[in-house]
Amino acid sequence: MVDELIRRFIIDQPTKTIGVISVDPSKRKTGGALLGDRIRMNSIRGERVYMRSLATRQSNLALSKHVKEAVSVLKAAGFDLIVLETSGIGQSDTEILDHSDVSLYIMTPEFGAATQLEKIDMLDFADVVAINKFDKRGALDALRDVKKQYKRNNQLWDANDDTLPVVGTIASQFNDPGTNTLYARLMAKIKRRPAPISRATSTTSTR
Repeated sequence: MVDELIRRFIIDQPTKTIGVISVDPSKRKTGGALLGDRIRMNSIRGERVYMRSLATRQSNLALSKHVKEAVSVLKAAGFDLIVLETSGIGQSDTEILDHSDVSLYIMTPEFGAATQLEKIDMLDFADVVAINKFDKRGALDALRDVKKQYKRNNQLWDANDDTLPVVGTIASQFNDPGTNTLYARLMAKIKRRPAPISRATSTTSTR
């Protein structure tokens, strides 16, 4: 998903630069981490995109303790947009919000019973929610349930479902309409933020 968002940004904004910080989990037993996100990235080639991988260094965290410094370096280097991707968070982890101006929570339709949504803190705070792998069975039911939960969390009882920032996406599909909509929603959120952007645009995922 991050790769697809980067691809759309560099096409949509031909003069802008983007910095990406991607955090991978460390294994509890060995302390090692496979910093493999760049292996799956096809859009990071070229002078306008910089990517750096970090390890959490602890097995129970979604971010590295060096994230703040890394974001500061990219800001000092003058990148127009900074993307911070977590290693995947638990139900109550919202640490990413301390480092970002706009937050995207990525989940899949396979979250279990609808009551599980009550436990996901990011549904209280995320600016945009993506339900990826929307081609999976039960995706439409998941979209309906997440929108209901988003309404409850934000007390948007009378909101039209089509206006809610909850989008079904298939990142693996070329020119996916859902991912196009997600990108447009994110850019609209970013543009409405006071300039200059002081922190990062974050993505967080249940993986």
